[in-house]
Amino acid sequence: MLLIHERNGRYTCQRGLLAVFVYVFVSTRVLNYLKFRLHIFHVKQFFHGYFRIHILFTSLLGLLLLSGCNLNSRMSTFKARGPVAEAQLDLFYITLWVVVGLFIAVGGVLLIAVIKFREKKGDTSPLPSHGHGNPLVEIGLIGGSVLLLVVIAVPTLRAIWFTHDLPIQPESELKAWYPGDDVAEGEESNILTVNVIGYQWWWAFEYPQLGITTANELIIPAGKAVKLNLRSVDVIHSFWLPQIAGKVDLIPGRANYMWIQAGDTFEKWAEKNVPEGSEAGQKLAYENYLEDEIHDYYYGQCAEFCGESHARMLFRASVVGDDEFGAWVSDIKTGNQAPEGMSWKDWYANYDKSPEVLTGDVHEGLKLFMGRAKCATCHAVNGNPRALGVAGPNLTHLARRYSLAAGWLNHRTEDGAVDIEQQYKNFVKWIDKTEEVKPGNLMWKANGGGIGELIDAEGELSLLTEEEVHKISIYLQTLK
Repeated sequence: MLLIHERNGRYTCQRGLLAVFVYVFVSTRVLNYLKFRLHIFHVKQFFHGYFRIHILFTSLLGLLLLSGCNLNSRMSTFKARGPVAEAQLDLFYITLWVVVGLFIAVGGVLLIAVIKFREKKGDTSPLPSHGHGNPLVEIGLIGGSVLLLVVIAVPTLRAIWFTHDLPIQPESELKAWYPGDDVAEGEESNILTVNVIGYQWWWAFEYPQLGITTANELIIPAGKAVKLNLRSVDVIHSFWLPQIAGKVDLIPGRANYMWIQAGDTFEKWAEKNVPEGSEAGQKLAYENYLEDEIHDYYYGQCAEFCGESHARMLFRASVVGDDEFGAWVSDIKTGNQAPEGMSWKDWYANYDKSPEVLTGDVHEGLKLFMGRAKCATCHAVNGNPRALGVAGPNLTHLARRYSLAAGWLNHRTEDGAVDIEQQYKNFVKWIDKTEEVKPGNLMWKANGGGIGELIDAEGELSLLTEEEVHKISIYLQTLK
């Protein structure tokens, strides 16, 4: 059972099973070699008996490892939390049971044939007749195969149509649930749209109807359909949020889209639960369902190999209530303020004329962020009039996020809070060892603009010192 462990919420008991299969393969090869190289009768008898024990042991070990597999892990497709995920899970079960039935039928016939017609010692009876060329058998096999294909094909087509076509849900229109009045003109009757843009190796999430952008942590309302426009700026990526929806590729030069929904609408939920009582009571029960079962922190990742740090291109999704979503949008638009309550105008007046008056780790970190470290060249921080970069993730309210480096460095506690100490360690690790954390990323080397390419006045390589990394990390922790 020590072979079963969890990494970022993904149970990997498959590694244990792989170890069992490798063991079986290698040991069987060795035993076969010894068995046929040694011609002593008693030795051969020993190996024959050992083979039976060997097969029994490995079978029990395989079952033990299978018992450790968790179907309710963070990335499990068996824990469906939305209509798209449920439709895909239902299709999987239909296909599974058809294939299991087929396996039992074919395997059962094969087993019967092996037992009934096996050759016995001293048996001189003729070989049994073959069924090859029997019209009834062959037509029956063809007809059965076609029937099974139809059984699988019909629900498959229905699921494809369901997941492809945007749902018509008046309750998902922005005017029906969004609490703010800052929706782009003409978009009030549309559902929430998010532009998902894949980079090597991080995610940008743009909300064009609301005029905001964030990165690596998607925020969506519970019980509402959301359209995702999928775009890539470099290579093929694949958006996968398994508990809410399946995979769809982001292909350069191609406009793909999908829709997702965390939790059912009230009507769909009512169909499943047949609630009793007044309409107000039913609405309250529905809100409790969203709060207890759907509002959560979900794990996703890129599911298409996209380069050397593909395995570290993760993302997160928080499903929240309507009011919480509206408050988050307002906070993102407001952005972050200058340190110690200063206005950005006053801070930059000092920064330009008398930077020495801006003392303390936070001010020093911000000066490094805007100057020597070149962070603002690629990153934007809403509210800061000079941090307008677009090549890297938007860092507005970065310290509120539960992870760093596209979900690879986590600092979320079990109760859903931010571990401040771990967050600081993650900032330091990412800034100081970004190439080790995520090999090949452009923050380290970007044609002279990366922090791994900083030079001094003499043109010599001059990387950030430990003290400078500390100060930048302290400043980033103020972006709340």
